[in-house]
Amino acid sequence: MTRHLLTVWDLSREEIVHLLARARELKVLHKQGQNLASLKRKTVAMSFDKPSTRTRVSFEAGIA
Repeated sequence: MTRHLLTVWDLSREEIVHLLARARELKVLHKQGQNLASLKRKTVAMSFDKPSTRTRVSFEAGIA
């Protein structure tokens, strides 16, 4: 079943805790130089209310 995340309120507390734990795991793996195959062929979309080159570039760097 496909779910769309439009706001953090769409997630349960348990889902938020799980996402944060997974983010920590991925960060450790990345720092160890391991290949993150689970993220290959994934797409990230960004939407901002106001134009900000600094914010956009910061997010793009983080995503990369």
